Order: sequence, then C-alpha cells, then structure tokens
Amino acid sequence: MLIVNEKLLKKEKKYNKIIDEITIYSENKKEKITIHIDKLIYITIDGNYASFFLDTTNGVKELILRNTLANILKQLKDYPFIVRCHKSYIINSLFFNKIKGNARGYFLKSKNIESKIPVSRSFNKKELVDLLKK
Repeated sequence: MLIVNEKLLKKEKKYNKIIDEITIYSENKKEKITIHIDKLIYITIDGNYASFFLDTTNGVKELILRNTLANILKQLKDYPFIVRCHKSYIINSLFFNKIKGNARGYFLKSKNIESKIPVSRSFNKKELVDLLKK
C-alpha cells in the first residue's frame, strides 16, 4: 500500500510542475520574469535578448529578458516538455501539433501562433513525432 501511495504522490508532483509559476533570472541575476510554465509557448533569442511568447486570454504576449538560451534551459531542466529544437529556439512541445518541411529543414506549427518554428537538422522526423507526443 505504501508503494502505491508513493507512486500517486510522484504523479501528483509531476502534474503540479506543469502548472507551476516559475521565475527565470537573467545571467547577472538583476532582472527576472515570472511566468506560468503551462502558458509558455516558445522562447527565441536575438543577440543578447530572449523573447518569451506566452499564451494569454488576449492572444500571444511577448516578454523580453537579457539572457542566453543555454542559461534559460538550465533553469527549465525540470520540465521534460521544454526542449531546445534549434540554436535560437526553445519550445514547449505541448503547444505544437504539426511538422512541416522535409529532410532539408523541418518546421513546427501550432494553432496558437502563425509563425513556423525552425528545427535543427540534428533532429530526424521520428524524434520530432515522438517529441510532439509527450
């Protein structure tokens, strides 16, 4: 009976991580943004600035923080559905449902956003399909 209860607790903790509010700190720890992880669609980088795209009731909202994708990914390591799919993009795989393109270049599509998210050529189609099933 104790083993069953531990399994239930682990599942409950895993579910709670999805609805967590998380604070992402800049590299110098002077700036931060707080987001609900279940609202994060994707993150992109341009120069030294990361843009966080969030799903809100009023559409997609963008927040900007001075940071690198590698640093952000370290802070999001507890969330297996958050994946770096390209040198300039981190996605929340729960929002993406379509793969477009061919072996020369794949793109991910979501019903929440109009833009296509590029995927690194290091991913093959099977890995992408598995990623979207998570």
